[in-house]
Amino acid sequence: MEIERKVVLDSGSLRVGGFELELSLTDTVITTWIAMGVVVALSYLLTRRLRVKEPSYRQLLAELLLSAMARQIREFSRMPVAPFFAFIATMWIFVGSSNLIGMVPPLSTPTGDLSAVAGLSTITFFSIFYYGVRFQGLSYFRRYFEPIFILFPLNVVGELGRILSLTFRLFGNMLGWDLIIGILVLLTGLLVPVPMMLFNVLGDVIQAYLFGILTLAYIVAGLEVQEVRKKLSHLEESWYID
Repeated sequence: MEIERKVVLDSGSLRVGGFELELSLTDTVITTWIAMGVVVALSYLLTRRLRVKEPSYRQLLAELLLSAMARQIREFSRMPVAPFFAFIATMWIFVGSSNLIGMVPPLSTPTGDLSAVAGLSTITFFSIFYYGVRFQGLSYFRRYFEPIFILFPLNVVGELGRILSLTFRLFGNMLGWDLIIGILVLLTGLLVPVPMMLFNVLGDVIQAYLFGILTLAYIVAGLEVQEVRKKLSHLEESWYID
């Protein structure tokens, strides 16, 4: 995996106040756009002409994948799926697609770029506050002053530390995983290319799953589960249950 990203188009920089924004277009950005385009195209193809009776094989595949993700969210959070499903499922699909697209020459893996992973972790960081305020109001922020108010700075640092951990976990895992695959390919040559590819796919999917489930864990950790269950008790969810 490449650590330094290639600059495809350098448009200089833009200074805004005390900040300087680089306007360069890197291969990470291009590959990310390609991954997004693939996800959008597949989503369109899998959701065309949906039917209740005699569904097509592609519809059954889409329902199987979505139901499996919903069950994972339910089993982990022990709460109704609806408020979290769109966000966590999108994380799984996008990170998984970004991991897998690096297998297509000459494309690189976007999640092998620290800045790209930091962007995903930043989204996770703000999602924690979004769900906290959504379900508990501004009283959610009291947790940062507990057990006593002087611990506020430490609680904030701890929150930032979890996001940094999430960032370097995915980046480090993807970097290490590609190195392992590269070493195995060198040792085995081209004798077993298909098993190596399957092994790579499995690892990329696992890394995407871990990123999504850790994101969900950070969100749920700050919520009062019983209170959230009461607020969402009116929801009837059976579509993902066998």
